[in-house]
Amino acid sequence: MKTMMRIAAGALAAATVMSPAVALADAPYAQAAALVRPDGSRGPSKNILRTFRTSTGNYCVVLSDGVNLDGPVAIQATLAGHYPFPRTLSVEVGTQQCEHDHFQTIAVHSQNAVGEPRDVAFYLTVS
Repeated sequence: MKTMMRIAAGALAAATVMSPAVALADAPYAQAAALVRPDGSRGPSKNILRTFRTSTGNYCVVLSDGVNLDGPVAIQATLAGHYPFPRTLSVEVGTQQCEHDHFQTIAVHSQNAVGEPRDVAFYLTVS
């Protein structure tokens, strides 16, 4: 019985560790995708050169040159994880807030319900 419980616990731990990669694998046709952690570091990603946090609740995602932002493009930022209070994410394309080529950057802003900036983890997908 203890062996079965250990195997089940190990499988659950493996699924938890692998969830970001699985989430990115579900978007095979996306031009770019990434998990961005609350400190701005990058988790599993596709066609993302760099991610960083500029200030509380404000992040920059630098895309590789192969990502085309011209024309109709869908950009989605989705919370990763659970937060006890509501959060709002917004994206800004081509911002000069980021220190790189502003045509290949996306800024993501996170706020709580009363408009105060808050750090969060999120998935960003560019289709």
